[in-house]
Amino acid sequence: MSYDEDHIAMAAEYVLGTLDGEERSQVETMMGVDPEFKALVEQWERRLGELHAMVGVVEPADEVWVRIRTAVAAIAPAAAMRLPEITTPAAAPPAPVVQDIAPDNATPAPAADNVRGWRTFAYAASALAACLAAFIAVQASRPDILPAALQPKGKVETVQAPAPAQYAAVLQRDGGSPAFVMTIDTNTKAFTVRKAGPDAPPGRSYELWMVSDRFTQPRSLGVIGATDFTTKSDLASFDNNTIRSAIYAVTVEQEGGSPSGAPTVAPIYAGRPLEIVPAASVPAPAKSR
Repeated sequence: MSYDEDHIAMAAEYVLGTLDGEERSQVETMMGVDPEFKALVEQWERRLGELHAMVGVVEPADEVWVRIRTAVAAIAPAAAMRLPEITTPAAAPPAPVVQDIAPDNATPAPAADNVRGWRTFAYAASALAACLAAFIAVQASRPDILPAALQPKGKVETVQAPAPAQYAAVLQRDGGSPAFVMTIDTNTKAFTVRKAGPDAPPGRSYELWMVSDRFTQPRSLGVIGATDFTTKSDLASFDNNTIRSAIYAVTVEQEGGSPSGAPTVAPIYAGRPLEIVPAASVPAPAKSR
């Protein structure tokens, strides 16, 4: 069954969480009776879930908390806040519904049927753009501004180191939902694996492998931990060309990883890295006063 713009937008808004209670109930009812519509909602979950999985948690710097506490302490005390009493309101009469009444011979404007479709698509597009902006900000931002008390005094010439290239690989099976999202810093040779799929079976472990035509067999990058994020520096012995061109795969091994240093089974998830943030050029020396 093919769905019109309203149904497609409603499925997207349901995943984004921008529908009101009545509309969410309508979507859930449709999902219960229409398997094809349920599949449409699940497609949106996969599309937007990949972006969510690639955004990690960023903790504020310690000096930010110090400045917040200082600012809160400087606020003069005000009158104590009193919470309103909770009472059961009397039933209010329903609000009048105002409708445009057209003459019997009037023809509705065709564009009116699509007003809600344009509105919902605008919400979906705005939310998707916000997800992309958050993902790029997390991957590209490099805090380099100190508080005034910690800034060097006098005239100092400084040169900021160029930002390294950033790569990401979505490890999945046959184009399905991502099981792991791997990000790579080519400057530090460190990588982080974000678990986005199910846990390993009891008594087993996920192990990450680097597959390249420069190796006679896959190279182990270690066991992926049971937590949401696993960060390691096991790429230090490889050059950037090998890191960028390799395929990264995951197998299910015995608990603690393969005892032989080689995979014992075929991989179940795999992916190739893509450049998501290019390396920055070396900037000219900056003068600060």
